[in-house]
Amino acid sequence: MSTTLADLESWISDMMKKQEIAHYKMDVSGNTTKGDGYLGEVTFIKIIASAEKGGEKYYNLIVKSAKKSDEFRKQTPIREAFEREIFMYTKVFPIFLCAVKTKKESLILENLKTEGFEIHDRKIVQNLNHALFVFRNYGKFHAISLALKSKKPALYKSLTKNMTNVMGRFISQSKMITNFINDVKSAIDILRNSGREALALKFEGFEDGIEDYLINYANPNNRQSVITHGDCWNNNMMFKYEDENKNQPIDIRFIDFQLSTVASPVFDLSYYLYCCTDETVLRNFNFLLQAYYSSLSDSLKEFGCNPEELFTFKELKDHWTKYGRYGFCLTPFILKIALCETDEVVDFADTIDKGELSSAFDFKLQRQDLYKQRLVDVLTHFAETFL
Repeated sequence: MSTTLADLESWISDMMKKQEIAHYKMDVSGNTTKGDGYLGEVTFIKIIASAEKGGEKYYNLIVKSAKKSDEFRKQTPIREAFEREIFMYTKVFPIFLCAVKTKKESLILENLKTEGFEIHDRKIVQNLNHALFVFRNYGKFHAISLALKSKKPALYKSLTKNMTNVMGRFISQSKMITNFINDVKSAIDILRNSGREALALKFEGFEDGIEDYLINYANPNNRQSVITHGDCWNNNMMFKYEDENKNQPIDIRFIDFQLSTVASPVFDLSYYLYCCTDETVLRNFNFLLQAYYSSLSDSLKEFGCNPEELFTFKELKDHWTKYGRYGFCLTPFILKIALCETDEVVDFADTIDKGELSSAFDFKLQRQDLYKQRLVDVLTHFAETFL
């Protein structure tokens, strides 16, 4: 069952009452396209409200609502995911100097598209300019956690004490760990079949640790752990450009914090880098890592913290050696979602109503050549750098 007009009207009515706006018109202007999101539905809404001194005031909003399928809710931690995102916006981000309206298992947010932000085409790799923007902004985002932990440890502890690993819950509850293991094993076979037997041998026995890497690897007690973005694939970040040239972004916004948890910063970095780029960006890995650390350090200094006391560059590299496995293990699965054509896109709720979610991804992409090349790029980088 999908979100109805009555649902939307009820949620908007609640929001307008809190804003003390009695007279308004609501126009539903559209939805995201199939494949842009999987755990919920996104609806674009324009509100025309009567202003106090005459005239009109406009609100461009998005409403993000959970899927209603009972079977979907049994097989996924959908309520926990929405509650996590609501928690991020209502508890964490106010401390991070942000605010947004929320309501139960729906989220009412500013429509960034009207501000000129857009989602990069998920089927096209993000270039080095985009990767630099992402790494530098993750540096700023992660610095807030490190500074808060240093300056106000009790507050940080109270914020993060219940931030469980929602991604781990999703993989366990949906019984999809076998999918992830098989996808990584298939990726290693692709590497071997591409003539890179020596690199493929470096992954011998690697699949034995995949469940641990994906479900148990988040360590909130690590000294350098931070509040993460959590779901760092292409569609959960929006870029702004100065003109029609889409090669150089001038601004960025991270969106969708349903999988935010407390873990190493490398959870975010490795997830993004391996799932959104290719060899042309991966060859600049050290440059990107330096850019991230520079941004992190500058931000920590602005908070009055000493970067060398909180997170050294050597510790960052050590984290990547240990925790980069997280993003790497997600990549074969996430790339299926990123590269699938519209007619291949899976509807989670419909699939679950017919059986287990794990069966939804037993398909062969139409763009097999591109999928294989992206995997070879990632496995080559990971094996040559960390194995």
